[in-house]
Amino acid sequence: MFSFHVDHVQTHIERARHGLLVDPSPESVYLGAEDDGYFWELVGLRLAGCPVVVLALLRFQRRELPGIAYARESLSTYLSALPLPGFEDEADALTAILPPHDQRIPFFLKRLRAGFRPSPVNIDPARIQVAFDFRLHNPTLVTDFRDKAEPLRDHYYRTVDGHLLRGRSHDVPAAAPQESHRFVAISSPEQIMPSGVHPLPTLFVNRRYLAVRIQARTREEMAAVLKWVPFVPESATVESILPLGIGQPRGGATVGSEEGSAG
Repeated sequence: MFSFHVDHVQTHIERARHGLLVDPSPESVYLGAEDDGYFWELVGLRLAGCPVVVLALLRFQRRELPGIAYARESLSTYLSALPLPGFEDEADALTAILPPHDQRIPFFLKRLRAGFRPSPVNIDPARIQVAFDFRLHNPTLVTDFRDKAEPLRDHYYRTVDGHLLRGRSHDVPAAAPQESHRFVAISSPEQIMPSGVHPLPTLFVNRRYLAVRIQARTREEMAAVLKWVPFVPESATVESILPLGIGQPRGGATVGSEEGSAG
């Protein structure tokens, strides 16, 4: 039923997994309509209560950054900011456009750029557990001096649903206001499962979705972490943190073969 969306996500995961250096065409992968210095961009969301990844278009303000097409602020900053662009009257709502499950994503993006305006939906940002975009390179115009000064460091994470992750991220001080650091950006993430290690694209994870996190500075510390019960691979869930299927273990979801309409 969701094969077009699954195809789009899995293709992106494969791009990230193989370390491709060239971003694909924005028009076929993530770019929706443009208006008055803003543009709509396709992202993926893991929402509480939904068994599959939800694809949604969010409205970003366009920034000028040499060499980067459609530069914008970080997705973690965007999702942490209140009020959000276009939602000044609804501080707790996030406006999004949802593509139909029976349309190919490039076709739907083309319709949006041609003037099609579907009814938007409101999403509660607090219910977003994980988000990701369809870029291979960072589209962010960095303005946060903390992010400029501090290097990315190796971390291990365990979610409240038992996903075990490792990746690189900036430290978030324990005393940092929740509202200003609601999402953690994890670069070069890998999900550790009993079956092995699975590379993923950059993830933006809700801090409230993280049960445990630890920084590992050396090889010795990394080896020690993997002996602690929350970080033992055999204790991790078999569900993928980016669920792509219904009626099967999400960690082993495969692309469906069902055909849908292109229009």
